[in-house]
Amino acid sequence: MRDGVFLSRAGHPTVVVVNDSFGHAAKAQAKALGLPELRIYVYPQHKPGELGDAETAKGVKAASDILKMLEFGN
Repeated sequence: MRDGVFLSRAGHPTVVVVNDSFGHAAKAQAKALGLPELRIYVYPQHKPGELGDAETAKGVKAASDILKMLEFGN
């Protein structure tokens, strides 16, 4: 989180990536560090036994979503 805040304040396009176990904590920490608008991508944590196409689809979606956040400031 601190790296994400530092990079964002330095003017670099930034998205912090966390799994859903840490989503709320990441948002709270960004707010506590004075940058509540920091872009945070929360992805679903891998579920045991979930393999193959399901995991590939999640990865493709995450990559696409993160690129959109960087390009358009969503």
